[in-house]
Amino acid sequence: MIDNVKQAEAAHNALADTDEQYGRMSAYVKMAPYYLKLIKAKKYLDSVGTIAERDAHAYSSPEYVEYVDGLDATTVELEILEAKRESWQREVEIWRTISANQRR
Repeated sequence: MIDNVKQAEAAHNALADTDEQYGRMSAYVKMAPYYLKLIKAKKYLDSVGTIAERDAHAYSSPEYVEYVDGLDATTVELEILEAKRESWQREVEIWRTISANQRR
């Protein structure tokens, strides 16, 4: 349990230090469906054959596969960062509660 100012300050600073990283990763993951559609559409138009063949070409293109791999890694990193940020926020809230109770 957090009961001193240094730990609360460290948790608060960790939250502040990861704001931009969290925002960028969150936006990347949220925008992924639109980028995937765009990449697929471009590759689909560049290919020839039946619909199934064009779909297969688009989905197996290096750009599409690379984006999906990056999205996978970023999603995992985002989930880990969200869990850490929730823990830091809890630490700050616990410290605030303890501090308020001590003032009574």
